[in-house]
Amino acid sequence: MSIEQSLRAFTEWWRDNIDGYEKGEAQTFIDRLMQAFGHAGALEVGGYEERIRRRRNGKTTVSFADYLAPNLVLLEMKQRGEDLSKHYTQIETYWKSLDYKRRPRYALLCNFDEIWIFDFVLQFYDPVDVVQISQLADRRAALEFLVKGSPLTPVFNNNRVEVTKDAAFQLTELYHSLEEETGQEIAQRYTLQCMIAMFAEDTGLLPDGTLRHIISICENGHGDTDNPHDLMTLLFTMMNYPKRERRGGRFYNVDYFNGGIFEKIHPIALGLVELRRLEQAAAQDWSKVRPSIFGNIFEYSLDNKERHREGAHYTSEVDIKRIVDPVIVDPWLNDIDSTNDLADALELYDKLCNYIVLDPACGSGNFLYVAYREMKALEADLRERIAELGGDLSQLTRRVTAQQFYGYDINPFAVELAKVSLMIAKKLAVDEFETDENPLPLDNLDNNIKAEDALFNDWVEFDACIGNPPYLGNRRFQEERGLSEANRVYEAFPDVPHVADYCVYWFRKVHDRMTGSARAGLVGTNSISRTKSREASLDYIVGNGGIIYDAVQSMPWSGEASVDVSIVNWTINEPPIKPIRLHVYSGTNENGEYQFNQFLLTRISSSLSEYTDITGALSLACNREPKSSFQGQTTGYNPGFLIEVDVAQQFLQGDERNKSVVLPYLNGEDYLSIPLSAPRKYVIDFKSLDIVDSSAFSAPFRRVRNKVLPFRKHKAAEEIERNSKALERNPSATPKREYQNVLKKWWQHHRARSDLARALREKDLKRYILTSRAATYRVFDFVSREIVIADRIQAFIFDDDYTFGILHSVLHCEWWKLGGGRRGTLNYGAEYVAKLFETFPFPQQPDPAKVKTVALAGRALHEFRRQRMATDESKLTLRDMYRTLEQPGANPLRDLHKALDEAVLAAYGFDPDADILEQLLALNFEVADRIEAGEPVTAPGIPPDYPDPTELVSDGCIQPPELI
Repeated sequence: MSIEQSLRAFTEWWRDNIDGYEKGEAQTFIDRLMQAFGHAGALEVGGYEERIRRRRNGKTTVSFADYLAPNLVLLEMKQRGEDLSKHYTQIETYWKSLDYKRRPRYALLCNFDEIWIFDFVLQFYDPVDVVQISQLADRRAALEFLVKGSPLTPVFNNNRVEVTKDAAFQLTELYHSLEEETGQEIAQRYTLQCMIAMFAEDTGLLPDGTLRHIISICENGHGDTDNPHDLMTLLFTMMNYPKRERRGGRFYNVDYFNGGIFEKIHPIALGLVELRRLEQAAAQDWSKVRPSIFGNIFEYSLDNKERHREGAHYTSEVDIKRIVDPVIVDPWLNDIDSTNDLADALELYDKLCNYIVLDPACGSGNFLYVAYREMKALEADLRERIAELGGDLSQLTRRVTAQQFYGYDINPFAVELAKVSLMIAKKLAVDEFETDENPLPLDNLDNNIKAEDALFNDWVEFDACIGNPPYLGNRRFQEERGLSEANRVYEAFPDVPHVADYCVYWFRKVHDRMTGSARAGLVGTNSISRTKSREASLDYIVGNGGIIYDAVQSMPWSGEASVDVSIVNWTINEPPIKPIRLHVYSGTNENGEYQFNQFLLTRISSSLSEYTDITGALSLACNREPKSSFQGQTTGYNPGFLIEVDVAQQFLQGDERNKSVVLPYLNGEDYLSIPLSAPRKYVIDFKSLDIVDSSAFSAPFRRVRNKVLPFRKHKAAEEIERNSKALERNPSATPKREYQNVLKKWWQHHRARSDLARALREKDLKRYILTSRAATYRVFDFVSREIVIADRIQAFIFDDDYTFGILHSVLHCEWWKLGGGRRGTLNYGAEYVAKLFETFPFPQQPDPAKVKTVALAGRALHEFRRQRMATDESKLTLRDMYRTLEQPGANPLRDLHKALDEAVLAAYGFDPDADILEQLLALNFEVADRIEAGEPVTAPGIPPDYPDPTELVSDGCIQPPELI
């Protein structure tokens, strides 16, 4: 039997057997429904009744969802005749309560006569489709995801994302036609006025057909007016005319809209092209437009000449709710659910109607819109609770209004879009929650949503601060906003390191302005949990009374391509909801949905890590002095210093003296991806020689003069020009001189790291330890002192196998991964690595026999790798070898690392079954205390009391290539 035949048979069975009794017939109905879609039955597909546990006010409540087939569908049945819109909050709450590994994309509400289909990845609040049971076979496409083994994508009739995309792009075409004639400001205002009129027409705020009739008259050039284009001006005028008793004429029955958007009206005569654009835009169903994404898409389309619908960037509601729910919704639901006294409920209602929400970087208002809608839902829940407690709702004259929402943004047009979004939200909320409010006049939000720079203006006092502030790395910030603006920010926030991401300033200012029980939730680039950006943001928050109670460690952001973000929700009081949750992104499933591992913690550290927080580890003087960890050389942003092997050979054959300035050069990629890590390039390095002595090496000097000098002249000239413009805007701006200073010694490397060379000379080492800071696998090796290492390589000035074993052990690698952020980070800054080494404690007074065991285990690992790479037929690289650790089965490399880890744990005297990081952190504090007390400690390297240090040193290392 085909699926279509099976569905028709199910419909016949439904007509003959179902009375619509939820308790008695739900499970039978679900079982037969799953059979109709090709499954053996409801249980056979892996589904079951699901226990939903919710934590409210310190207590766990238990509910039961009628059916959950993990990763397929969540289904909740209701009595026949039930209004399913009343149960939206329940199905969304059930869906949110499921752990990510079982959470399906689709959820269904059914009252035995119709099925409401929700796709919470695509849109919240509205079903993507409604299917009548009587039409099940004909509407199969909407439920295609239930068909066993179907490769087809479901097709929905109420996909509001697609409607919004169409509406935004049609309106964009109108805007661009107008902009050529009227200029940007008038085109923007007129376009938004048309948008409100189209929305009003499709939601009943304007008499049906008002705008379409005007368009028709203007297109046909006839009607009972001398100038049909005057009709649009007249309509907008009447929408802004408050005196109902004085109304007359054609649009006497048009209500007063206000809202500030119609304060200025422009009598524009639309051409035929503009009229057709407007007609196409008005043909969309504006009642289905999603304000939460419209602004993003509209802004994108204005800036993108191609304006493809498929490529539109917008922040999805599911991502916005990662902040709005924990900051606003969940704490309020907790309070509402735990209120059992009418007086308390009334007090809570008054508090809700005074609750202030701020988005200090509001853009087009998507966060504010979602927050407004959710607070109107909370209002409805609280009114219902008051009624249950015997309250008289007619006495509750106050409501949640758009006047409780504030926002700032430097983009004036985005601000206007944000106002319009909240204006529209009022009518949508009245319809959704069936309130007795009059949706008109629209709220005038000119004093709420303002075109101002939030880093420098005065903020309204808020109860909740939410949003997605701009994020730019320091260099891009200076390039895009200008040096003058950068200096203005630096002066306003003198304690924030200049290398911190731009978004950090918002975290800082938000926290400084939180009072009482205020809560905040912001999106930031994921650098906020690492190094300098973390120090200036999350470290500052946690160190100044902030409590992070819900966070997403790192995830791709829906609002912008190729950006990974962190989401942080915090308070300065007790956590408003428990347990404290950290969400760790784990990739996408086959449907492209984000997946997370969820950790329930007693606290979330500033590193946003689920592991032991070691960010409080102390710098150890024995690790700092003498300095043992160094960054490789920075040649500069121009490759002119780097030469191929054949060019190096020519230089050496031409003049043997060039050997002192033409040196083998190793970068991180070659280290990991070339057999035996052999350098593929050479570098010209005049070290600290002046220009006269450098010119004595004629061929290398000529190469640098021809390749490097023009580039550095160009960069210095650019810097001078930028400084000049910055000083014109702000005479007190501090000019940058980096490239001008580099130009003074253009023949030398940008940063030569002379301290590394000096340390090698002083210790007279033939080899030393290195690792690439940017790598998936933490791999250490030895390298010859004759090789120059690149700046992405970190050097450790030790030549012994014992220190190599300690650094390459799981203890140091876990410390490395988590000391400045979290597990899995691939790229580490030099300052970050230096700090990690300064805090990492070595074994204290280890037994000499155990020291030797570590050295032998480290040597065995090192020699095994070099022997395997040395075979001509293998062509193995370090990267190749370490990728085999991802595969199951026996692996000699894994065995060698296991032996090394066991030896190192024994040297430390640690319990292998206990948390390694906790034991290391405790040792860090112990060593720091002993240093402060003047007691002896064991520094990195071979312990001073080891009887024969020479036996711990072998000679294998990465060697320079042999030149003829």
